[in-house]
Amino acid sequence: MQHQCIECGDQVAEVECLDCKEYFCLPCRDQQHRKGKRRKHTSRRLLGILVAQGAGTVVGEQEQRLKTHEDSASSQTEQIQETTGVHVSSSEMYRENVRYIPLRLTPEERKHLIVLEGALRVSEYTDRVDIRTWRKDAIIRQEIEEMLQVIIGLVGCTNFHLTKTLTTGSFQDHEEIFRNIFEIGRRYKIMNPDKMRTTYGKLLHMLQDAVSSGVRTVYGFLEERKALDVLTDDDLLLATQDTSLADTPLEAEDIVMERSDSFRRLAERYVSPALSKQDLERVIHSITDSNNYQAATGALAMKMIKYLQKYFSPDKCDDHSDLSIFYGVNGSKLTHNHRHQYTYVLQTLTLWLEITQQMFYLWWAADQDMLHPNNRYLLCNTGQGLNRMQSCPTVSQAMHQILRSVQRRCGHWVGLSVVHLGDRDVPNALFFIDKYTQVPRIMAPIVQTLDRLDELASCPSTKDFIEAYGGPEILRRNLLRDFFRNAFNGDGDDGGSCIDGRLTSAWNWCSKLEKSPFYRVFMMAGFQGFDVNNSTLGSIVQHCSGPLITQLRFHDQLGQAMMDRHRDKSALVPAKRGMLHVNTMALRTMCATHKHEQSF
Repeated sequence: MQHQCIECGDQVAEVECLDCKEYFCLPCRDQQHRKGKRRKHTSRRLLGILVAQGAGTVVGEQEQRLKTHEDSASSQTEQIQETTGVHVSSSEMYRENVRYIPLRLTPEERKHLIVLEGALRVSEYTDRVDIRTWRKDAIIRQEIEEMLQVIIGLVGCTNFHLTKTLTTGSFQDHEEIFRNIFEIGRRYKIMNPDKMRTTYGKLLHMLQDAVSSGVRTVYGFLEERKALDVLTDDDLLLATQDTSLADTPLEAEDIVMERSDSFRRLAERYVSPALSKQDLERVIHSITDSNNYQAATGALAMKMIKYLQKYFSPDKCDDHSDLSIFYGVNGSKLTHNHRHQYTYVLQTLTLWLEITQQMFYLWWAADQDMLHPNNRYLLCNTGQGLNRMQSCPTVSQAMHQILRSVQRRCGHWVGLSVVHLGDRDVPNALFFIDKYTQVPRIMAPIVQTLDRLDELASCPSTKDFIEAYGGPEILRRNLLRDFFRNAFNGDGDDGGSCIDGRLTSAWNWCSKLEKSPFYRVFMMAGFQGFDVNNSTLGSIVQHCSGPLITQLRFHDQLGQAMMDRHRDKSALVPAKRGMLHVNTMALRTMCATHKHEQSF
C-alpha cells in the first residue's frame, strides 16, 4: 500500500516516524520534528536508499540494486523492510543525496573562478572549432593552448607565485592545476545555474575535446577524509535547516540558534587532524546551499499547484474558470476539455517540481554524458545552426525514472511521454539541462505578480487600477486561467504535449506577454522580464523608499500647483506635462512594488 503524507496530504510518504506512528514526506517530517522532543524520534525509510526530496522518486546508481519489482511502490517497500529490517533516522538519507551536491568554493577557488570566466569571455573556441573542416584536431589543439596561455596571463593578476610556476615547463607539467581551475567553473555553475550563461557552453565543449575529471562533491570530500559518519548524524539535519521554513522572525532566530548549536556539537565530535573545523563548516554550507536552492525552486512549482487547486476544479467550471482549449484557437495545437486540461497542467507542474528537486543529480548525469570519453558527438545542422549531437543515456534513464514516478502519482497521463534527448530538438545533455534551469525563471515573475495583487489593491495609488480588473481575487483567477490555457496549449514541438514541448509552450507564452491584457499588471508588480533577476527592482525600492516617496509627493504637489496656476490643461507645455506624467507613474510603480508599502 502506498501511503500519503499525513501533514500535507498531497505528497507520497517517504518515511514513517516510529514514535508518532505516522507517515510523512521528507520536508514535512523535518518541519514537524525540528524542535522539542520530536527531534529524538526515529524514522524508517519507505522507498529505498535514495529518495528524491519531496517526490518519492528513486534515482541514481542504487536503484538497480534496490528494485526487483517495478509494478508498485508497496512491493518494493515490503521487500526492503523484510531484507534489511533496519530502522534508520532520516539523516541517513544524506549519505546518498550528497553524492551529487557540489562542494562550495573556497576564497582561493573564487579567485581562480574569476580568472576562468575572464578567459572564457575572450575565447572564441566554439566559433573556430565547431565548423566542418578536415583539420579539426590541429584547430582544437591550437585553441586549447591559446586558452591556457590566457589563463596563465590572468593568474598573474591574482597569484604571482603561481604564475612563475606555470611559466616554467610545458602545459602537460601543470595538468593538475589547469584541471582544478576548469573543475571549479563546472562546480560553480551547478550551484549557480543563473551564472556563466554565455561562457559555460564554451567550457564544456572544450572539455569534451580534452581529458576531464569529475566534479568535487560533499560525499567525495568527506570520503577522502574518512568522515562519512557526519552524514548520518542527526545534528546535520539541524545544522543545515532552511530558514525559509520559519513563519515568523522569532522562529527564524530559533532556527539560526539551533544551527549554531548543532554545528558546535558536530565540531566537538568530528573535528580531527583529517577534518578541520573549516572543512566541516564548508560541508555544512554546501548542503545548506543545496537545501536553499531546492526549497526556492520547489516552492515556486508547489505554489502554482496550490493556485491551480484553489481557483479551479476538475469536476466543475463556469465561464470564468473554464480551462478548455481548442485546436486553432489562439494558437492552440491541442484540444482538451476542462478536465483534461486541468489534469494536463497539474501533471506538468508536478513533473517540473520533481525535476527541480532532482536538479543536482541531473547536473551530474549531464556531466557524465557530455564528458564520457567513449560517448562521441556528431556536428549536425539541427535547424538552429551546427550543434553537437550526442547520446544521453544517463540523463535519459534519470528522466524516465522521474517520469514514471509522476505517472504513478498522477494516474491517467494526458499527452505524450516522449523525452527528446540526442535528437534535433535536444541535441545533447547541455541543451537539456539548460532548458529545465529555466523553469524557475518562468514561474518566479508569475508567482511574484500573483502574491503582490493584494498589496497593490490595498495601496491608495494602485487600488483603482486593480479594481478595474474586478479586484485582486478575480484578477488572480483570470490571470491564472490565461496562463494555464495559453501556456499549455501545445504550440511546442510534437503538438506540444511531449515532455519538452510543454516547456517550449510555456516559453512561447512568456515571449508574448507584452501582448497580454495582464501585461500592465505584471509591470505594476515589478516585472522586469523573464531573463533577469526580478528582485532587483524590489531591492532598489527597499533602499530608496524614503527618497522615492518624497519625490512622488513633490511631483504630486508640483502637478497640482501647475494645474491650479493653469486651469486650462492646454496651457501646460506638452513635453513637460508628458515628462511629469511619466516620472510620476514610474515612481508610483516602483513604490507600489515595495514589499512594505507606506501610505502617502
